[in-house]
Formats: sequence, structure tokens, C-alpha cells
Amino acid sequence: MKRIFRWAFLVFFIASSLPAKGYQIGIKEPQLVNLPEGYRQVIFNFFTGYYKNTVPYREGLSYDYTVQPFLSSIAGSYNLCLDVYEKNSLKEIICFSAPDGEKLADRLYRLPEKTELFKLKRQINTKPAYLKVYAPVKNFEKKLKVISRNGDLLVDYKKALNFNGQKGEGIVIKNGIINIDTVILKSPDASHLFEKLLDGYRIKGILIIKTD
Repeated sequence: MKRIFRWAFLVFFIASSLPAKGYQIGIKEPQLVNLPEGYRQVIFNFFTGYYKNTVPYREGLSYDYTVQPFLSSIAGSYNLCLDVYEKNSLKEIICFSAPDGEKLADRLYRLPEKTELFKLKRQINTKPAYLKVYAPVKNFEKKLKVISRNGDLLVDYKKALNFNGQKGEGIVIKNGIINIDTVILKSPDASHLFEKLLDGYRIKGILIIKTD
């Protein structure tokens, strides 16, 4: 009897510690530090669009859980923290870092490994694509990295070539600036690329379309 009681207690404890089926998560507007303003909506759309049971947080409504995302950039790397509240009490804080935008996306896909709260609506498959950059440049290095004007590293060094009609899916950047080994993007273009990375696109090379 004692053994049965212990097993019953263990099952009850595990079940009670997991989120209830049908729970609702209110996602608050993400807070940004040293990042383009456009990233705010990209992160918000990712959490409300890719995970189950997530909805935009609305003041005055009641949620089983509330999540406040914080995304920052330090020395080019990304740091993401999630303050998770159960009703009005802080339940847990989840934090992780990533050296570039592609790896940040990978870590977000694996967030369900860190907490039972989040579950992806569907598997996100990665899609290789060229980054096609229009830029007023004569020469550039054989490998280029891509950053925003804030300095966060969206894409680490990839092979760079002149565009000569290479076939394959591409992400187009109309207003790139190339400085030695770096492609610098204005906020709208950086946000566009950031969104594509979170959507599963992975850069297999950079194609430069010279505009001068």
C-alpha cells in the first residue's frame, strides 16, 4: 500500500506541475536594448504565431500565464530572457544567448526543451537561400558578415560573390552598405532579414549586385 501511495503521489505531483491542457499564454510587447525597433514586432509575431496557446496580451484580461520577452544585443551577440508569470506570480525566468541571428532562431525552436509551457504549432524546417544585396561597392572580401546599424550580428561570415544570375531562392536587400568584410543594413532591411531567419531561412551565400 505504501508503495502504491508513493507512486500515486508522484504521478499527482508531476501532473500538477505541468501546465493544464487548454491554458492560455498572454505575450506582452517585447522589450529591446540596442536593437533596431523593427525587431520588436518580429519577436512578438514569432511568439504569437509559432507557439501553441499564445495570444497578444491585453490589459485587463486574465491569462493562465503571462510572458514578457526581453531581447538585447551585447557586443553583437543576442541575449533573450523571458519572464514567465503564473497569474500574478513570477513562475520562472528563462534566458539564453546566441552569437548570431541564425543561431538565435535555432534556440527559439528548441525553447520547448527548456520549459513545458511552450510547444511549437508545427515543425519549422530550415530553407537555404542566397542573400542578394544591392550595394554601391567596387570590391569586397571573399567572405562577408551581416550586421544591423546597431551592431548585432544577423549572419556570420558567408562566401560572397558577384551576382551573375545564380539560381535559387533569395532574400533581397535593396540598400546595403559594404565596409571591408561587413554588410551593414538599415533598420527596415535588418528587420526584414531578422524575420526571414526566424521563419527558417538559412543563408548559404551572399550575392552582391553592384549599384555604382
